[in-house]
This record gives sequence, structure tokens and C-alpha cells, in this order.
Amino acid sequence: MNVIYLVAFVVLVLATARLTRLIHFDDLTLSMRNWIDRRFGERSILSRIVWCPWCASVWAAIITCPFAMAGLWLWAQWSLWGALWATGPLILAVSYPAGWIVHKETTATSRGE
Repeated sequence: MNVIYLVAFVVLVLATARLTRLIHFDDLTLSMRNWIDRRFGERSILSRIVWCPWCASVWAAIITCPFAMAGLWLWAQWSLWGALWATGPLILAVSYPAGWIVHKETTATSRGE
């Protein structure tokens, strides 16, 4: 059963990395990022969130991790309080590798590698 948790964690990191890339880099959300810059300014917190892969990964993890914890609560029969307590550390644990993946990927893409 421990292998299942490891696989679930890897899938969660990859899902968070994909959502981070969607927020931070993809052409699909370019108009949203530009709108945020025009509306709130390029130095605003919202602008920083959508243009920084590290910042975006934290918010992406805040979106994805509760789904994972709900799955553990329902499927693995964790206690509700145990699942809620573990959500915060899981967000941080998932956002770092997701941000790193997107940072490396978008840096290599922007350099033409």
C-alpha cells in the first residue's frame, strides 16, 4: 500500500506542475496574464503569482491537494482531521517540485533548448 501513496504523490506533483505551467507559461492563459498586468500593474501580487512559476505552483497546489486529501479520506479511510491536518504540509511538499519542474522547463524553452 505504501507504493500507492508514492505513485499518488508523483501523480499529484505532475498534475500540479501541469496546472502551474498552464497558469504561468501556456499561450492559452497569456491574455489572462496580460489582463492582470494591465488591471493591477506589473508589480502587483496577482501579477507576480501568474508570472512566477514558484508562486504559481503554491496556488496550483492549493487547488490540487484538497482533492488528493479528500481521496485519502474517502478511499484510505483516513480520519477527516488527519486529512485536514496533512493538507498544509502536502501543499508545500507538492508545490516545490512542481515549481522546480516548470521553472526548468520554461527556462529551457525560453532559451530555445
